[in-house]
Parts: sequence; structure tokens; C-alpha cells
Amino acid sequence: MRLLSEQIRLAATDLSSHLACRHLTTLDLSVAHGHRLAPEWRAPDLAVIQELGARHEAAYLEFLRSKCASFADLRALNEQEALRETLRCMERGVEIIAQGSLGAGRWFGRPDVLQKVATPSRLGAWSYEVYDCKLARETKATTVLQLCLYSALLTETQGAELEFMHVVPPGLEFVPESYRFAEYAAYYRYVRARLEDACGNGAASSTYPEPCEHCDVCRWFAECDARRHADDHLSLVAGIRRQQRTQLEDWKAETMAKLAALPVPLREKPLHGSREGIERVREQARVQVQGRAEKRLVHEPILPIVEGTGFCRLPEPSAGDMFVDLEGDPFVGECGLQYLFGFVFTNDDGELTYNQRWALDREQEKKGFEWLVDEIVKRRAADPRMHVYHFGAYEPSALKRLMGMYATREDEIDRMLRAGVLVDLHQVFKQSLLASVEEYSLKKLETFYGFVRKTPLDESRAAMRFVEHRLELGWKGEDVPEWVRNAMEGYNGEDCLSTARLREWLE
Repeated sequence: MRLLSEQIRLAATDLSSHLACRHLTTLDLSVAHGHRLAPEWRAPDLAVIQELGARHEAAYLEFLRSKCASFADLRALNEQEALRETLRCMERGVEIIAQGSLGAGRWFGRPDVLQKVATPSRLGAWSYEVYDCKLARETKATTVLQLCLYSALLTETQGAELEFMHVVPPGLEFVPESYRFAEYAAYYRYVRARLEDACGNGAASSTYPEPCEHCDVCRWFAECDARRHADDHLSLVAGIRRQQRTQLEDWKAETMAKLAALPVPLREKPLHGSREGIERVREQARVQVQGRAEKRLVHEPILPIVEGTGFCRLPEPSAGDMFVDLEGDPFVGECGLQYLFGFVFTNDDGELTYNQRWALDREQEKKGFEWLVDEIVKRRAADPRMHVYHFGAYEPSALKRLMGMYATREDEIDRMLRAGVLVDLHQVFKQSLLASVEEYSLKKLETFYGFVRKTPLDESRAAMRFVEHRLELGWKGEDVPEWVRNAMEGYNGEDCLSTARLREWLE
């Protein structure tokens, strides 16, 4: 988004950003008009994502170049040069146009590939369709919207509406996923008109920084988060849903403090959400406001205690219990990689001891998975009352996925699941206690049971990025540097230890 000749120039990324967060459009508009400067923060993973994207696109272009008679590569041209040359290539009927440029009015787009098809247009007996390379294994709505924009611009350029648009995901065969443009055109026009309206008449200025998935990778997060805290926004209540916030705003309980004072039981039935759900988040807000007012940690049990939930999910402690944590990266290869398997157990001297196994390739991942399962089986044979504790749903999901991927240890995993060997302390905590924190993550809860980490989190994050970025770009077999190994094992081991301390505290 930029200001050109008193008009805001828009591109495909602006359309995607508007779909992800309307307030982001407001902020980007203020930058384009020179009213503020954008933060200099950049997502730590951005450089790697860009490199992976460039590799994927380059490999696909080489694949196309080897199979076509005419190929035009416009990647080195600037915007205006590419616009002119794209039209010339289309008029000549070049089969593949790489990084061609398309423009109409205030809109500009640069799809990865324009590919010739045998559909007549004003160009002649041919026309073009759009192909775009994406790293994601599942096509997102933002990707489809970008394709729709390219397709609409291409329709104006060639004078004939194309039938299909295509996404090229990672893979050795470069098999595209095809989408019929007409099926998405109406929604695309709606989002496009909404964005144009926001840019044209200042409607975007009334937006609010509602939290969304894009917050995790947004350069404006710190500013938006500060505003939500200043406003005592309902999104700060742990576990609250957007539907519940909508209902509470209708009831004029639009801040956490007002929600904490909402009379219960509720006097009227909510139109959005259930009565029980609203009362639950009201109690959560009350505990958070109490902790804030008294400047101390507050927690209290959820009553009544219900069989099969909360504290009732805790089995009797046993000397053979294990506390497990896995580190993985979903963006390695086509199916991700678990690169560090760790667990804590009680040794013969009664001390908690950490054990781990690294996995930097597929063979090592399989061996690491088998090692962990075999350790659980061995310890369960010695102590049938033992359980494996973890925090969150990640560990059981990863174990089931690895079992299916490598077709190994199926019976062992099946017996564990049927016997309830795996115990999720995150669910236990959420169902048994209210705590004065904004989110029920392991690190946020550690202050309740006095767990202090020895490995600095910034050092751990740097080590994690080092490992994951190199795995994503293709680890070349080099050894893990000592500082990375120490930081990652410290981080993983302390996650396991913290899980053990949490179990003790819950008991």
C-alpha cells in the first residue's frame, strides 16, 4: 500500500492483510499518508520463509522451462517495465511468463506465473491463467483472494475471463491445485470493495485492534496490545471467545472490570453463547481483576468438582511417572520434524533427571520416536501404575502422527491411549482452577508454583530459531553448536521439570 498521485495504490498483500485484520488496513493507511512511521520490527522467521519461497518458485520455474517452447523471465524488471513487457509477451503468445505484472486502476499484481491456455481472447486464439507458488500445505482464504485479484486483473488485460486459477504447493511433481474463479469471484468482489471503501472515505479509521491470528506475525502487535490493555479490553480475559465478547458488549459489559461485576446468575439468556459459558468467563474476569487490584497471584478451585474432569483426571502419583516434552517444527519438509525428544523421571536417588534424544533427519526422528516409546513401555513394565504427563495436546498428537508415518510401535501407542497413560495437565488445570493470568500457558502458570528457569528465554528462542531455520533450509549434516545444544536442552529439560512441578503443585 502506497500513495501515488493522490491515490492509494493497492496490491494483493493489502487484500490479504485486510481479510486478516481490518485494523491493519487502518495502520497501513496512516503510514501511506505519512501520518506515522511503521515499526521496524520484523518477524524472526520472515527471512527463512522468503528464502524457502524463492527456492520453491525457482524450482518450479526451472521445471516449466524444461517443458515449454517459449519462456519469458521478468523477475529482474521493475514494476513499470514488467507491465509493458508482460503485455508484449502475452500478445506474442509466450507459453510461460514468470513474474509478469498486471495493473488496472489503483490495483497492481505480480503473480508468479502466467501460463498460456487454448481459450480465445482479444490476444488471439489463446489466453492465460494464473499460477502462484505457496509454501502452505493447505490453501488459505488469503491465497485464494490473491489469486482472484490476479485473475481479475488478467481478465481486464486479455479481454476474456479465465476459468481456473492455480496454487502450486511444495512437492517433487509440482502438481497444482486448481480453483474455479467464478466460484470465488463474488466474495472477492465483496472484500475488494470493502477495502477500496476503507481507503477511499476513511471508514478504516473507526476500526479497533481486535486480536486475531495475524497478531502472531504482525509488526503492530506491541502497539495494539498496549491499547487493549489501556482499554481493559475483554480479550484480556483468559479463555473468552469472540462470540461471548459480542454478547457482553451488547450488555454494556465491554471491559474486564465491568464483566467482573456482572451479576450472576445471569438475569437474561444470552443470544450469543451459553449461560454457563458467560458465567464461567465472568468468574475468570473476577479473579483476574482481584489479582490486579490486590497486586498478587490469585487462584481458586472451580466448584463443584465433577467426576472425570479437572482434579479427578489426576491419577495417583507413582515413582515411575514420566514428564514429557517434544520440540518440533511443522515447516520442515512436507510433514514437519520432531527434532528433540525429552523427558524427566525420578532416579534411584529420588531426584528428577532429564534425558533426551536429538533428531535432525527422518531416520533420527524415527529412532527418537521409537526410543521414547520404548522408554515408556520399559518403565510401565517395571511400574504398571506409572503415567506420562505432558502440558497441552501437542505430545499425544505428535506421537500418533509419528506412529502412522513410520508404521511402527502401533500396538504400544494403542495400549497407552486405551489405558489412559498420557495425562494432559493443561486440561487438568483449566478444568479445576481459576487463576489470575491472561492465558493458561505453562510459562504463565509457573509463577504459581515458584518454578524459576535457569536458561534465559531469549537465549532459548535464539537457539530454537537457529535449529529450525537450518532444518527448514536443509540441514547439511553439520554438528549442533554447543551453545545451541545447551540452550535447547536447557529449555526442553526445564519444560519437563516445570511439568513435574506443576503436577506436584496440583496434588
